[in-house]
Amino acid sequence: MPFVLVLSLYGFSFSSRQLYPSLLPKLLSRATVHESLTAQDALNYLSTGLPSIILVTDPAIAFDEPENKTLLEAVVDWTKRGGTTIFMGFFAEAVGLPQLNGLLKSSFGLQDWEADEHESHEATLRPNIHTVRAQSLENFYYCKALWLRNVLPEDSVYSRAGNRPGTAPATCAAFATVEFGKLGYIGDTDFGEEPERTIIAMCRLDIDADNMS
Repeated sequence: MPFVLVLSLYGFSFSSRQLYPSLLPKLLSRATVHESLTAQDALNYLSTGLPSIILVTDPAIAFDEPENKTLLEAVVDWTKRGGTTIFMGFFAEAVGLPQLNGLLKSSFGLQDWEADEHESHEATLRPNIHTVRAQSLENFYYCKALWLRNVLPEDSVYSRAGNRPGTAPATCAAFATVEFGKLGYIGDTDFGEEPERTIIAMCRLDIDADNMS
């Protein structure tokens, strides 16, 4: 059973707020979940070597406090060495655009990725996805999201339908290789079933997704 570290450093516990219909029960049924409310607790848990997945539920990891900077460095190093980190929950809702661009470019080395607009569009599942299992994912859904631009097609999970002429489709869910690890981004801020299923798929916990209630 995999170990999941949930970072909730913004002053609110992710486990106490049901942002998605049933994400937490699904995680608890398929993994051992540890939620850290402080940077030091997260560092301590990372040092055990147990987690294989980190869920970042808010943007506090990008703050300038020394302990948050230390945690960010540890998370980036851990990810590049083979871990899976996913920005989800309130992250896209609360992150500042300069903070997001800095995380993507400077910290994780995704130089082309940039924050786009926070707006509502229909999202389309990218064809021939190989980074996540698509069986449990909807082909289309309508969402409000903080979209990303300049994401390579092979790293995009959901992109904007009807994109502007002459531009690449913006992305509201992305999953990219970062050296030996993976970085996931969930820009959806409606917290519905579709992003929940995408998170589960990025965590590789969707094997029995068809039987999920």
